[in-house]
Amino acid sequence: MIEAAVSAAAGGACAGSAALLYYAEKLPGLNKATNRLHTDRAQAVLIATASTAMVATPAGQWWNGTVNTVNDWAVGAVGEWTGLIITGIPALAVTFLFVNDLVTRRVEMRTRLLGAILPVLASTIPGPIGEGIQTTLAWIVTTVGRLVAGAFGIG
Repeated sequence: MIEAAVSAAAGGACAGSAALLYYAEKLPGLNKATNRLHTDRAQAVLIATASTAMVATPAGQWWNGTVNTVNDWAVGAVGEWTGLIITGIPALAVTFLFVNDLVTRRVEMRTRLLGAILPVLASTIPGPIGEGIQTTLAWIVTTVGRLVAGAFGIG
């Protein structure tokens, strides 16, 4: 189960910042500056942070509980390995695609959507690999959340 590593207010600030960067890169005068500043990558990370902050809301807690219930059911009903295939492999694929897009700088709308679902899906990856991904993701979103919250004066 993922934890509310970022407050809902900081998550809202991250979502707003991502939207601002998205529309700023569409403006003709700012296009070159946003390209040099890699705002597309920043958008994807800000969206992942905002998605993680959703866990701090009642709707986010419900969604996280639902995903974990489905994961537990899949593991219990169809066996450990089949449950791993149903839940863990798609989550690993999403993680791989998200990281690959950020590293190769092929950030598209798909990458932004993957950033939105990555925090919830990462909780379904079992074992030490899943734990490592969750720990890394938690550190990244906590750091980004604190930076954005500090920039907006949100405690």
